[in-house]
Amino acid sequence: MKNKINILIIIIGLAIGMIGAKLGISIALGATMIVILAAAIILDYQKTVILLGIYVFIDFAVRNVAGLAVFSSIWDELMFLGFICIFIYKLIRYRNKSVYKSTPLDFPIVFFVLISILLVFINSPNLGIAIDGLRAVVQYMLWYFLAVQLLDSTKSILKVYWVLTSVGTLLGLHGIYQYLTGAEMLGNWVDSAENITTRAYSIIGSPNILGAVFVLFIPMSIALLTSDYNRWRKFIAFCMAVVMAGGLFATISRGAWISAAFGIGIFILYKNKKLILPFILCGCIAVLMIPSVSNRLSYMFTDEYRAKAAKGGRIYRWEEGIEAWSEGNKVIGLGLGRYGGAVATNNDLSPFYMDNYYLKTLAEMGILGLVSFILLLICVVKWCTTAVIEEPNRRKKDLMMGLFAGALGILAQNAVENIFEVPMMVTYFWLCIGMIMALKMDKNVYSIRDN
Repeated sequence: MKNKINILIIIIGLAIGMIGAKLGISIALGATMIVILAAAIILDYQKTVILLGIYVFIDFAVRNVAGLAVFSSIWDELMFLGFICIFIYKLIRYRNKSVYKSTPLDFPIVFFVLISILLVFINSPNLGIAIDGLRAVVQYMLWYFLAVQLLDSTKSILKVYWVLTSVGTLLGLHGIYQYLTGAEMLGNWVDSAENITTRAYSIIGSPNILGAVFVLFIPMSIALLTSDYNRWRKFIAFCMAVVMAGGLFATISRGAWISAAFGIGIFILYKNKKLILPFILCGCIAVLMIPSVSNRLSYMFTDEYRAKAAKGGRIYRWEEGIEAWSEGNKVIGLGLGRYGGAVATNNDLSPFYMDNYYLKTLAEMGILGLVSFILLLICVVKWCTTAVIEEPNRRKKDLMMGLFAGALGILAQNAVENIFEVPMMVTYFWLCIGMIMALKMDKNVYSIRDN
């Protein structure tokens, strides 16, 4: 019976490919689905989620390997469709025990998506730009649903956990190498008054986004350290955290430093409130002992920095964004894709990124969009907190909290960067939230003993 089902799935994949080619959609659509479906059949569908963990490397390869660049703008959509096919395969293959798993975050996400679609219909000076703006805002949230549906066990989630932290470690090693070798900065990334000659950006191309990767993954590596009983795995997790901390330092990103400290601080508060004061003291000592860190942070409090920020930096951009929103329709905004983000800058509708995703949302989607987005994030915080508090298994609780602390760090960094404008980061964020919910729903006794 299993072989018959597998053959049926392959035939369906081939049919999709042929229909796609016939209609002129793309041969790549069918080919991608066939490849991912074959991987699901051969490797087991849960292991294919690892592809999401190495998102950053797939994206880099597609954009830089000769012959693959043609797929640079659609590869992730093709992979998403492929994963939908995997979910269908799962329902067919394990139909006696496989059903859709609902979570408390389903409705808040769908509600925000519907509000976004509504804004496209009622406020689209240019429909093509509005649809691009809609895709940039909501498309990568949908990975949450597939992560929850495809990750059925704590063991499979733990594998993805290690993949994510390994990805962060490799990027950290590369970032440290760039910093030590004085890699050339690709843009005007520092103020002329600062004596900074290099910043790590690895294969991502942006120090701030590279920093965001570490903001998300460092608490996860700490959770692996605190939750495991195996000394070698604890040692590996410790090394991962140290390497990513080094990579974080090499980005020279103030926003990432502060956001990482926030996320790590949240994790420490969860584990042992008595350790928060020593953590703060160690952080202050580290800042004072490392001139490049203390100078970078203290420069924010100078009159020169404030003047330059108000003239052409973040403060200027925030004020311009608020003014643009206030001059338009305050309730529904300027329209999706029309201000302060990638779609707007690519279409010459905005001269800059807002460097604040919440203000960017306000400018484009108005009060209606911002309120619905904030409500979604409140639901994320509420239900993730509930999941951690109610989890009786100490190890699973630590794993959940590592994911949650990293996610909170990203939400903090969004106040000074457009982190959610980067598909990789949105995908990683919602993958982590999905892993929390999947851990919550897995009621099986964990394979490694608990305290």
